[in-house]
Amino acid sequence: MSFQTRTVLSGDVRLHCVSAGPEDGPLVLFLHGFPARWATWREILPALAQEGFLAIAPDLRGYGASDRPAGLDKYAISRFVDDVLAIFDAYGRERAFVVGHDVGGGVAWMTAMQHPERIHRLAILNSVHVVGFERQIRKWSQIKKSWYIFFFLLPWLPEWWLSRKDCRFVRRSLADDGLSSAVVDDLIEGVRPPGAMHAAIDAYRASFRDAARKTIVPRKVELPTLVVWGDRERHLDAALATPPPDWVSNARVEHIPNGSHWVHHDEPATVTRLLLEHFRQPSIGLAT
Repeated sequence: MSFQTRTVLSGDVRLHCVSAGPEDGPLVLFLHGFPARWATWREILPALAQEGFLAIAPDLRGYGASDRPAGLDKYAISRFVDDVLAIFDAYGRERAFVVGHDVGGGVAWMTAMQHPERIHRLAILNSVHVVGFERQIRKWSQIKKSWYIFFFLLPWLPEWWLSRKDCRFVRRSLADDGLSSAVVDDLIEGVRPPGAMHAAIDAYRASFRDAARKTIVPRKVELPTLVVWGDRERHLDAALATPPPDWVSNARVEHIPNGSHWVHHDEPATVTRLLLEHFRQPSIGLAT
């Protein structure tokens, strides 16, 4: 099955989007994490398309072939949420399904908090709920795993370190998760373009700044939510697999024992099956 590409305008930022499936199918938006781009969903998009869904995966702002606007404010979580809504609008959808992994999972959670009326159902892959993470980061077990977040707050040094020698450090980390060299090469393309690594790290900086200023106001999510969790996760404590029940009222967690942080690469068929089962559950107002 071939992919289609399209440029979506979100304000003055151009977003590179790749899609598969019928134009009139229910829309499923896939949001990638660091250091990836749209292609991290390469195996799953056609599988959803064959089931009648219009599956769309953008390069998040700053990554891949999307624009990289200058300034920390351009990478606040609210900007990414605006991008999600701009994609919905560009494809003529009032509501859609949303899938997020890693950084993209954070965007998916925030979109569900701020605009639940625009989402049918939510799916999260090895990513954290903001309140759950705030609680867990107080524990030494998670602090040790999240050292890079504090490193990213430094000026210029993180970009230099992670980009040096063809992203050698990032490549080693991805390989340690069991990914093949071909998959690692493909993932690195998300931050390979000039300025992309800086933009990606600026998103972490903006998130930390907004959390410190308490400009991120979480809201309870009542949407049907599927969490798919690879149990070989090395970067997040296992306790983070389950969203805080006082903030997420309708969540189901599916553990993939052989899955790593990159569970959709490790077990694409299983992840696809779980997504389809989740999306096919009866929903109110499923008009595209």
